[in-house]
Amino acid sequence: MFRRRWSSLPKDASFPSSLKGLGYFINDADEVRSIEKPDCYFKYFANHNMRVNERQRFAFNRALEKIVHERLEEEGLAKMTLPRGASPSEKHAPIFTTPDIESSPRVIVIFGEPTTDLGILSYRIANGPGGLDRGSMVNAVRTIAKHAASTDDSNSPGIVLANMGQRYWWPEGKRALTISASGDTPLPSLVHSGTQYVPSLNAIAGSETPLQHMETIFSEVLEKLPNRKAKIDVIAIGESCEVVQTFFDNKTHWDSWSDRLNGMVLFGTVFGTEMLMNDSFREFLAQRTRGYLLSEDPLDTPLAPPSGNPSLAIEALGCPCYSSSEPLNTEVIAVRALDPALSFLQDVSMTPGFVNSPITVVERPRADFRPDEWDSVAEENKPPVHTVDNEAMLQQVKQLRRWRKFEQTGEAPDSESSDDEDKDVPLGDDAWV
Repeated sequence: MFRRRWSSLPKDASFPSSLKGLGYFINDADEVRSIEKPDCYFKYFANHNMRVNERQRFAFNRALEKIVHERLEEEGLAKMTLPRGASPSEKHAPIFTTPDIESSPRVIVIFGEPTTDLGILSYRIANGPGGLDRGSMVNAVRTIAKHAASTDDSNSPGIVLANMGQRYWWPEGKRALTISASGDTPLPSLVHSGTQYVPSLNAIAGSETPLQHMETIFSEVLEKLPNRKAKIDVIAIGESCEVVQTFFDNKTHWDSWSDRLNGMVLFGTVFGTEMLMNDSFREFLAQRTRGYLLSEDPLDTPLAPPSGNPSLAIEALGCPCYSSSEPLNTEVIAVRALDPALSFLQDVSMTPGFVNSPITVVERPRADFRPDEWDSVAEENKPPVHTVDNEAMLQQVKQLRRWRKFEQTGEAPDSESSDDEDKDVPLGDDAWV
């Protein structure tokens, strides 16, 4: 009999923690390029083993994140730990703030994607065409610095960069990670399947979910600002749009913050407002909020009023929606539409009693389609059409019900039982019939 020792298992992949050690550098255009092949960007598929590729990307993203954080600190931002007062070695979620939030009459709070590292807008831009500043919050911070806080204060608004993504505490690394990055941390060997999530070890108090993190931002950061009259602008990206809507749809939250809420921008919102119960918040969305959507149209092209636009299959999103000029990736919307979005918030803050102007949307005519045109479409461009034999499908359903009955009762089903005897057995949540 043979026995394999744990020590004989292949060691997990390990990579240097610096950009140079990984074989990359930042060129004069602020783009990350390969030292060996300066015309090439980051190469994810470095190995046939996907675990090796994920470990390389983990190290690469950490190196980029470190550079971004250094640049944000050079712009005057400082890290704050949540819960407040936690030391860097204790469980915490870091955020960035500007020192002037204590006194600024206007504070802009940015809630990034719940899957993204702190300070990053889009890795596909940060480590590819576009550059590190443009794909991160560095460009956003520099753009905000060009705006005035209010009509009476020419200084730039205060900034809070929330950390919606890094909600998993990595004890060995003594830092917070995104849920996806937590699966790429070092393992005992290359063949281990992963680590188990243990709330007592990995959950960060006040940041267990994106919604709880947002609640912590308001209760532990904004609520404690000395300037109780400071206006607040909210920017949400991707899935954080739903989190923001859920937060303000809560009557308690709305009553606490509605008087201080100045304006709002939603990058990539797709969440209809028909389920919102707070009429006052719905009115705010229509009057002082703007959305930017995936679209091939030129930047700032009107796409839909608050009631939606059926001709573009845009449902009622509650706010006027405009084109971001980004057709594919939600995470890139904030990169493309950052300037007009911040200008909108500036207009809201500088205009007493601001209300969104009605927008005119040109209805797109439906394309006429004649049956004979189908024959001219190449076969490879036609969608696949599948049919299912009705009798075979019924037999599969019958077999599935018998398995469910066996799981529930432990009794072997009678192969001669009729359909009527089995029809009351539930198929389960994963069944499609």
